[in-house]
Amino acid sequence: MNTKGYVKLGLAMALASSALAGCGGGEQTKTGSESGGASGQPVKLKFWTNARHDADLMKTKLDEFNQKFKGKIEVESQIMTDNYEQALQTAIQADEAPDIFNAKMKLKLEDLVKMKAIQPLDEFLTPEVKSRFGDNLLKVDRQNSLDGKTYSLPNYGTTWRLIYNKDLFAKAGLSEPPKSMAELVDYAKKITEAGKADNAYGFALNMKTPAAAFERGLLPMVRLDGKDYYDWKNGKYDFEVLKPYVQALKQIVDNKSILPGYESLDIDPLRNQFAAGKIGMYFSLSAEPGVYDTQFPTKVNWGVAQVPTLDGGTPKGANYINGGASWLYMSGKSKYKKEAWELMNFLYSDDVLVPYYEQGKGISVVPSVLAKAKEPTLKNFKEFAPKDDVMWPAYPVHKIEGKPWQNVISETILGLTPLDKGIEDLNKRYNDGLNNEEKAGNMKRIVEPNFDPRSQIKK
Repeated sequence: MNTKGYVKLGLAMALASSALAGCGGGEQTKTGSESGGASGQPVKLKFWTNARHDADLMKTKLDEFNQKFKGKIEVESQIMTDNYEQALQTAIQADEAPDIFNAKMKLKLEDLVKMKAIQPLDEFLTPEVKSRFGDNLLKVDRQNSLDGKTYSLPNYGTTWRLIYNKDLFAKAGLSEPPKSMAELVDYAKKITEAGKADNAYGFALNMKTPAAAFERGLLPMVRLDGKDYYDWKNGKYDFEVLKPYVQALKQIVDNKSILPGYESLDIDPLRNQFAAGKIGMYFSLSAEPGVYDTQFPTKVNWGVAQVPTLDGGTPKGANYINGGASWLYMSGKSKYKKEAWELMNFLYSDDVLVPYYEQGKGISVVPSVLAKAKEPTLKNFKEFAPKDDVMWPAYPVHKIEGKPWQNVISETILGLTPLDKGIEDLNKRYNDGLNNEEKAGNMKRIVEPNFDPRSQIKK
């Protein structure tokens, strides 16, 4: 490890150590009525988060909670970003984790459950809570639930859309966004032709990181058609389903309807070019309204639309919501679980989640919130609210030899690998990896015989 690595690790340890003394820890499970509250002193809860985007709202709401429970419960909050996961792991290993902490991170639910780091919430879920969220939101396997137990509740998630420049559309004689893959290719060509004098192009793709590029556009289109490269009903990989969508993207490239330099383009430079009026369309996520409000303010008249389907018809599946199933965890070692649930119950109430959505802090996935909320003030934010969007299961996790599928598909778009050869290679390597890991007892094959994402959409 280099010196910089040691400095970062040391800082993480220092952050964790400075907070450990006051965090709920140990094996006891006393409530305030048995300990702190009985002595007349408020029970002190620790709340850790890695989110800065909602800091103003959360401070206001935590102040409200402290006032409401004055003399009984007192919450101290701490915001960490760069070293959040390292500090959290250190605290968990020392049995001194914060009572409540943000679940939106890379640490896997399965690993946290094995470590007994998080508390199942089922004993706290009243009929009212269960009715408000419903099984589709409470029991998202390996995202907020495991082996039938619920460990977190939903608040907001990431949705994916087509972002387009209405001014460039009008200049090309187009009045609405593309509904099919054929229209996507055609519109990109027309916009490029109409924008030649201004060096504007019909389409852009952030191919510097293929995984990010295809998460934003390729997967949403495939899933809106009810397909996936993992066959959930039969428990095997089938990358053949990607073929027509990849062919369309390749056609846009071959037509030279794509912003030059796409091969090494990152998302922020892409956004900067879009804000400057140089891009007709691209795929991205629900962070874009905030991006064009503060990071790259723009005078472009831009719009948001659901991604195209293959044939332009009614969706047969559903676009996917990423990270929507979980928001907060309760520590499995908290000494004050009753009080910790009071805090969680408060933060998950409509009094908190409605302004969370209205102020553009995150796209809500909770029906009661979307029903009550006023139209968000942030431009185009409401267009990312779930409509033909649901939470899909988590993919199987296992070892795979060779390049990840996104890199192989990227090479086919760049013309470095024939598409059929790439798909054949992916099917073999991914299914071999799945079969080998299952035979070794390292994982269980995921089979969902009745899987139907469309059935989850609220009518």
